[in-house]
Amino acid sequence: MTRDEAEREAERLSREHPERASYRWFAREVGGVWSVVRVSLPHDRSGDGLRPMVEAKPRPPHSDDPRPSTWRDLGGPNVGPV
Repeated sequence: MTRDEAEREAERLSREHPERASYRWFAREVGGVWSVVRVSLPHDRSGDGLRPMVEAKPRPPHSDDPRPSTWRDLGGPNVGPV
């Protein structure tokens, strides 16, 4: 088998073979001899294809401390000498 014959056969198998959704065929040379090899795909592509992407929305900024300044800065309304 020549290189051209191997490439044509690989293209035909990729186009017509019943398991073309699971495999791809390529021409390969080993020791000066050309042949066709079958390679399995990493995952099943016969499913529904691409799925919609879920986009993460940015988080809102942290709000200021709602407590009165006396509580925030000094520790509360009952701070001071006793």
